[in-house]
Amino acid sequence: MECSGGLSRLKAVAVVGPSNCGKTELICRLLKLYNQQGLRVAAVKHSHKAIEVDRAGKDTWRFRQAGAQAVALATRGMLQITQVCRDDPPVATVLAALPSDLDFVLIEGYKSSLLPKLVFLPSEEILSYLPEYSSIIAFISGVVVNTPLPLFSREQVPEIGAFILRWLNL
Repeated sequence: MECSGGLSRLKAVAVVGPSNCGKTELICRLLKLYNQQGLRVAAVKHSHKAIEVDRAGKDTWRFRQAGAQAVALATRGMLQITQVCRDDPPVATVLAALPSDLDFVLIEGYKSSLLPKLVFLPSEEILSYLPEYSSIIAFISGVVVNTPLPLFSREQVPEIGAFILRWLNL
């Protein structure tokens, strides 16, 4: 399985920034907010390093070791599917694999994609991160930044949540 191609009609926003800046915490808080509003939102974590999701010796791990190109773990209340990919799966492929009845997707990472991005700016490294990203729609920072784009603190979760919904026209 090549893990390429695939089109998705899902709307998505990426949250990007350096490690340990608060991306995961913000996404979790936004997910709780959107869940309270009755929205169906998925979360995607993109990692630049390879990680092993199966534990050695478990059945799903054994299936992958035996050559399965896709492995599904189905249990009450959960379906997890793992696909073997030669390279880093493009964001379009990831979105196409998600259920189509979602309202939208929050993505941690995929900083090089064309997705609209909320960018965390750590105070000590602000300028070094700006050139790395395209499609920036807002910043999240603990310091004041001179920008024409919206600027939020990490504590402004309701405001960030409302901004994302407006941006996505939801």
